[in-house]
Amino acid sequence: MPAIDTPLLIVGHGPAALVIAKTASGRGLPSLVIGHEPIDAGCAVELGPEALAAMAPHGVLEVLRPYAATQDPFAIAPLLFEQGLKHHCIADMLVTIFDEMVYEASSAVAGVLTDGRRRWSVTADHMIDVSELPTELNSAIVAGAAAANSLVDSFTDRRPRTSG
Repeated sequence: MPAIDTPLLIVGHGPAALVIAKTASGRGLPSLVIGHEPIDAGCAVELGPEALAAMAPHGVLEVLRPYAATQDPFAIAPLLFEQGLKHHCIADMLVTIFDEMVYEASSAVAGVLTDGRRRWSVTADHMIDVSELPTELNSAIVAGAAAANSLVDSFTDRRPRTSG
């Protein structure tokens, strides 16, 4: 069975999966998103200050401006948020997205990916299952960015300190 190895495996639906991938990428951590499907929550949602701040470091807000219902305050439909961010992730060299795939976990960081015809062994240094994260857009953005930043910060905290 062919094998896939990734530093970060992100499994699940909704905006948090893409926010995690984009935030991790912005901090230099490659990721693989499996089984993402957007959540169509209908009407445009005004993004709060925490959500806007979470997206600012990686230029995500600028990418999403063409999809926005209003600019000031910034409001966007959740489906358009996910579609716009997904396009940005696909163009990102550090993010790989496998839609319409099923991930069967065998442990916290290993499993099998299948499209119904083929199977691939998947291992990861870290995995985030977004099923435990909120799906409401503002909360998903904040929680997704926090999860990615916490993971990357844990690497930084383990690096030996050098004196200058």
